Amino acid sequence: MKKMLLMAFLAVGMMANAETLVTNDDDNNQIENQGGVDLGKGKDEDDRWSMHFAVGIDIPTGAPDGVDFAPFRSWEVNWTVVQYDYTPGKSNTTLSAGLGFNWRNYTLSGHKKGFFKLNDVVGIGEIGKEYDDFSSKINTTSLSMPLLVKQKFSKHFAVSLGAQLNWNFYGRIHNNVEQDEYEADEYTKKIGQRPFTVDVLGIVHFCKGFGVYCKYSPMSVLKKDRGTEFKSLAVGFYF
Repeated sequence: MKKMLLMAFLAVGMMANAETLVTNDDDNNQIENQGGVDLGKGKDEDDRWSMHFAVGIDIPTGAPDGVDFAPFRSWEVNWTVVQYDYTPGKSNTTLSAGLGFNWRNYTLSGHKKGFFKLNDVVGIGEIGKEYDDFSSKINTTSLSMPLLVKQKFSKHFAVSLGAQLNWNFYGRIHNNVEQDEYEADEYTKKIGQRPFTVDVLGIVHFCKGFGVYCKYSPMSVLKKDRGTEFKSLAVGFYF
C-alpha cells in the first residue's frame, strides 16, 4: 500500500506540472479540456491522447451482518496509462476509451478479525491471540478499460459518465501482525476473485484538470461460493 500511495503522490505532482489540455474553437479561443496529461494529438484536430490518474477510498457494500470494513483504511489507485479522446468538430461532447491499471484493497475494521482461506473458500474468523496491532485486507490488481462520454458545460466544468471494464488478474489476502518489536506479513494468493467485472463510473471535472469521481461495482469482489460476498463503492479525486 505504501508503494501505491507513493505512486499516487508522484502522479499528482507530475500532473500538477503538466500543461492543461486545450482545444480551439472557431474563434481561436482556448477552451480547457479538463483532466489528464497531454500525450499529443491524433491524426486530426478532433482526437487526442491523454493519461489520467485517480485515487480514492473504497467503501465495501452488501457485506453480511457482522462483517465490518474500515473505509479510510481501504484505498484504490487507478492509472489510465493511455486514453483516446475524440471530440467531433465544435461539439461539447467527448468520447473516450482508455487502458490502464487499477489497484484496490478492502481492509477489515478492528484488530480481532481477519480474512483466512480454507479449502479454497475465503472466510472471516477471529484471531486466536491478542496483538498490539493486527490488520487484514484483500488486495486486487486489474487491467482496466474506462469507456466514457464527457459533456462540457463551460470552460471550467464538465461531467463524464460511463463504465470501466476490469480484468482482475491478481488477488491476495494480506494479514499484518505487530507485537512489541516484532512485525510479520502473511500473504495468501488464489483467493477466487471474479476475473471480469464492470463498474459504473461518474466524474465531475473542475478547472485546471482537477475532478472528483464516484465508482460503483455491482458485482461482488469474490466469486460466488468462493468466500464472503461484498461489493464496492469508491469515491475520490481524479486528475
